[in-house]
Amino acid sequence: MENLYFSEPRLKMTMFERITVRFVIYCFYAIFAIAIGAFLFSSVDFIFWFGVLGVLFLAYRMIHIGGADKSLFSLNGILNSGAEINVAEYFSPESISVLENTLGKSIASGKEFFLCLADFLARDRDVKEGLERMSLSQNEFRRKLGELLKESPKNLGSSKQETAVKIENLAKAAFEAALAENEKFVEPRNIFSVLGGMNEEKISRLFNSLSIVPEDIKNALIFSRFKNKFRWLKKMPASLGGFANRPYKIRHRFMNRAWTARPTPTLDRYGVDFTDLARAERVGFLVGHQNEYDRLANVLSRQSKPNALLVGEPSSGKETMICHLAYELIKDRTQKSLFDKRLVSLSFGNLVSGAADAEVALRVNKIIEEIILAGNIILYIPDVHNLYKTSGQQSMSAADILIPAIVGDAFPVVATTSPREYKEFIEPKSDFAGAFEVIRVNEISEDEAVKLLTYDTIILENQTRVVVCFEAIKQAVFLARKYFRQKLLPSSAEDLLKEALADASQKGNRLLSANDVIAIAERKTNVPIHKATKEEAEKLLNLENIIHQKLIDQEEAVKSVSRALREYRSGLSRKGGPIAVFLFVGPTGVGKTELSKILTKIQFGSENMMIRFDMSEYQDKQSISRFIGSPDGKIAGSLTEAAIQKPYSLILLDEFEKAHPDILNLFLQLFDEGRLTDNLGRTIDFTNTIIIATSNAHSDFIKSHLEAHTPFETITEELRKKLTDYFKPELLNRFSEIIVFKALSISDIEAISKLQLADVVKTISEVQGIDLSFDEAVTKKVAELGFDPVFGARPLRGVISEKIRSVLAEKILRGEIEKGGNLRVSLDGQGNFNFI
Repeated sequence: MENLYFSEPRLKMTMFERITVRFVIYCFYAIFAIAIGAFLFSSVDFIFWFGVLGVLFLAYRMIHIGGADKSLFSLNGILNSGAEINVAEYFSPESISVLENTLGKSIASGKEFFLCLADFLARDRDVKEGLERMSLSQNEFRRKLGELLKESPKNLGSSKQETAVKIENLAKAAFEAALAENEKFVEPRNIFSVLGGMNEEKISRLFNSLSIVPEDIKNALIFSRFKNKFRWLKKMPASLGGFANRPYKIRHRFMNRAWTARPTPTLDRYGVDFTDLARAERVGFLVGHQNEYDRLANVLSRQSKPNALLVGEPSSGKETMICHLAYELIKDRTQKSLFDKRLVSLSFGNLVSGAADAEVALRVNKIIEEIILAGNIILYIPDVHNLYKTSGQQSMSAADILIPAIVGDAFPVVATTSPREYKEFIEPKSDFAGAFEVIRVNEISEDEAVKLLTYDTIILENQTRVVVCFEAIKQAVFLARKYFRQKLLPSSAEDLLKEALADASQKGNRLLSANDVIAIAERKTNVPIHKATKEEAEKLLNLENIIHQKLIDQEEAVKSVSRALREYRSGLSRKGGPIAVFLFVGPTGVGKTELSKILTKIQFGSENMMIRFDMSEYQDKQSISRFIGSPDGKIAGSLTEAAIQKPYSLILLDEFEKAHPDILNLFLQLFDEGRLTDNLGRTIDFTNTIIIATSNAHSDFIKSHLEAHTPFETITEELRKKLTDYFKPELLNRFSEIIVFKALSISDIEAISKLQLADVVKTISEVQGIDLSFDEAVTKKVAELGFDPVFGARPLRGVISEKIRSVLAEKILRGEIEKGGNLRVSLDGQGNFNFI
């Protein structure tokens, strides 16, 4: 804000002058109080009443002893008027005192002003509690601060002019922070909340050494500000002010200040006046969605087409924004054209319930007439798609009457719908859709979700008597965003936090830490989320050996995927894209899919976390609708819906080269940025997935060069060039690695045969309790029968099923093998299998 400045005479005085002024003020009040006391005992009437006035004056000063000269609540309309604002007038006496003392100490000691300020602020009760919520003790904070103060050279502080500029910039930032947090005055906590954003080298060092994120400070300070205020509340207040004197009965108002409005009895009967709810402090609290809200207010305030349509998923915050608009309307914090407006919701279900066609038409016409005559109504229609979606003659008669009024701009309208219903019911009706300005309501950010959940946590603490660390809130939001995408933030994070609180309460724990939240998330997902322990680190370092317990050969492929997993688990993987994107190229039956399964089990906990697509099913252009959804919203996208249901998973794209070119183009953005826009306009997140595309392209080229003993690096480089026959260069460049799989030799098949027969031994032991063993000759025979130069190891499972499993099944059913018995499989002289 360019119209802000900071001017405080006390900060321009010397220390002696400030002490003198303070002494004179204290003496004045002491003498004044003594005089007033004497006046009260005077027998002269006018002196007595003068004493009474003096008492009232002192009482007023006592009540407002902690207040600033002006309240931030009085700024309505002033901020945008262009008038200059002295932010010092909005600083509480305590805040001014902190700046005074800091300036005095900085000048006297020659130390850095901001370090001295941090030292004074750390003693503030609110700041102290905020630091404790961030798992930082005041002693630890001041110890680190003391070390930096010692490093700061004496008598080398900034000049008075430089310090004055720093104080002014700090004061402006604190003023804006207090305004954003809906504070009454600028308090010391607001000064501390902006300290990390002042680009001061020593303060940055202090915060970095303690792992303090400036944005976290603002949210952690919410605890100290509202903990006592919310002490007896069992649910979140609808607004952050006024609930102490909430009326028991909602008072209905329809008249505007100009006395030109008219009553609306029919609308009141079938609707809900949100502005009445806002006056009763029942609605109005909003975190995030500032851009969407500003657009909403601007659209409703214009003269032509003042209709807004909010399109968003359930729990995205559509109605919360509308409730906030109602709250802003009663506070006159909107455009002037919206002053004195009433925001009324119309329930379409109630309107048509139990009424004949003629009665419905009469009701709708009467409501439209009342709205137009009143002249101060903003009509809110939730789930506006029901105007078309609801079946029955009554509903359509209501829609037929109401829709022309909306299209004709008879009065401002705000409506809501979901992306799917918008595509299916609203968008095809071009006249109706054209009457609205479409505003997409997206999920709030992680920072906004943390802030909202911090408010909610105060109430949850009252309910469970469990103290929640700030890191636990952050972790709940982070994990919900990553693993639980069935709901949007903040609902998904709130569910996770509540489950963690319930678990802690059941165990009798009085403190909920970030690790407790992680433990609950791990239990729900069966995925290792916590920081790698020593044993896990050892496992990651030996990942190649672990994979080779289930996969034979393919050294280069195993090294590449192991390297990607180690980078991810250590936090060093690339930001802003999927965890890794691989292209597995090679002949069929060489282990491409098998490695994908092993990787899924290691990283995601279960093979069920693999989402598999056969891309040969998406060879025509029309199949793109099945992949990301149809334009009309009737067909859901198989890829996008799967990613919503399993945001933390491995996506396997089999026979990738067979997909239609238009589908391949979809993966340009997906591989690069980790996101994809579906048919409903939703942005689907893929940043927590590993994506593996498999291809048999140029398998003969790979096989012939391997047989010719061409170096593997040369084959890979040449193959990358030849793959442009199937894929665009820009698509190939987006893969983390292109991994070439070798054709399997007969010795490889023997090793795979041994692994698969070991699985049979394990299965029959667990199910039937039978001790089964195979001769070495059996392993070689199975490998011989299952080897195919064209299909690799793929026929092997069929051979084992036919020659081993089916025979065992028959013997078990005939009772030839008893539970707990022993069985050995060998070869006879003719090469047949013997079961003894």
